[in-house]
Amino acid sequence: MDVQLFRIDDRLIHGQVVLGWARPLKSERILLCDNEISENAWEKELYGTCVPATMQTMICNTCETADFLKNQVKNDDKTIVLVKDPKAVIDIIECGYMPASINLGGIHFDDHRRKYLPYLYLNDSEVQQIHWLLDKGITIYCQDIPTSRKYDIRQIVGEAA
Repeated sequence: MDVQLFRIDDRLIHGQVVLGWARPLKSERILLCDNEISENAWEKELYGTCVPATMQTMICNTCETADFLKNQVKNDDKTIVLVKDPKAVIDIIECGYMPASINLGGIHFDDHRRKYLPYLYLNDSEVQQIHWLLDKGITIYCQDIPTSRKYDIRQIVGEAA
């Protein structure tokens, strides 16, 4: 069983996720996976306030996320998983959960990143991590909102060297 949406977005929970994705998908849960945030009560509360009361919010570290996805998510669950970078997905895989597909929704400008799409900037390490995920058989597509064009990540970053 895979989740509704497994998304890489460096902003994590924000309007585009809650209104743009969760609302049309009729999601019931947002699971934010971040090791640092999961250990910070103030940040957990802050991110939790971004989600409507009608949805469950979970904030877990990578191994808790993998365990939950392996053992608790059922076929009729409507869950969005959010991570901030490709490395977090690798960590989840190393903890035992393999997503079928990943929505690469937004990694934003940084001095060491190159622009691939208006909402996608990647550094060399992130491109290598994406190729590692592709080599595992995971489908990765770029799409910032459901109504925008969907790109296969291979069209964007090319094949591995």
